[in-house]
Amino acid sequence: MVKAFIPGEKYPALSITGGSCTLRCKYCMGHYLKGMIPTKSPKLLYDTVRSLYRNGARGILISGGFNPEGRLPIKPFLRVIRGLKRDFDIVISVHCGLVDRKAAGELRRAGIDVVDYEFMIDPLVISEVVGLKSRKPSDFIESLRYLVEEGPPYISPHVPIGLRYGKIWGEWKAIERLRDFNPYLVVFLVFVPTRGTPMSSVSPPKETEVVAVLNHARSSFREVAMGCMRPPRFKSTLDPKLLEQKLVDRIAVPHKSVVEKYRLEVIHACCSIPHELIDKYFTD
Repeated sequence: MVKAFIPGEKYPALSITGGSCTLRCKYCMGHYLKGMIPTKSPKLLYDTVRSLYRNGARGILISGGFNPEGRLPIKPFLRVIRGLKRDFDIVISVHCGLVDRKAAGELRRAGIDVVDYEFMIDPLVISEVVGLKSRKPSDFIESLRYLVEEGPPYISPHVPIGLRYGKIWGEWKAIERLRDFNPYLVVFLVFVPTRGTPMSSVSPPKETEVVAVLNHARSSFREVAMGCMRPPRFKSTLDPKLLEQKLVDRIAVPHKSVVEKYRLEVIHACCSIPHELIDKYFTD
């Protein structure tokens, strides 16, 4: 059965940089940080998670703005994260960005369960859209290898669709490269034109193009998910196509009518967590 993942209060997102991001990708400009709980110091992170746990949270996503090297400045928080795993029975996901081998091992030793890793190998997207002019596709591949070899137990690659100004290009190559890593799950995201960003007037990819990408991915991976980033109108038009064509095993934050029509099992967590953690923390 396809599962609908709706995080809500049981799996909130926290930003360790508050609303600030020095990287400021053209499609985001820090906009999506506004929807996260700001926890800009290690003490505030601990106190916030303690309160969230007491109020029913059983998982958290730690994210934030990236630095000019494409990394989340998480190192000062790792000791506290280790304490959170010690003191509370909670799942911890991290949106960490690029890492080296040492940093991957530090994430594992901190007790982090899941890494949501945005995987991009389109040089134009990396350099121009994301703004990482000193980075190459090989950096994203190497970083994923470090995470798989040295990092937390569950690494979930996230493949954005349409970041090349609404066009499809590197997505096909990304799928091919990910096959070598045999991930337990691959999450796909779709570019959303966002007000106040340089790409606000760019059209998202066509639904038929998104379907084609996911159809290509369907036979390549154990599980495929449609993540929470996609144009709102796609929830009533694209989502039914994905379900009827059996192209996804998971779908994040679908419209209520879609949940009811297709009788989706609802899990109150991020869509990237593995079945073992779903069974332990998020089933009644």
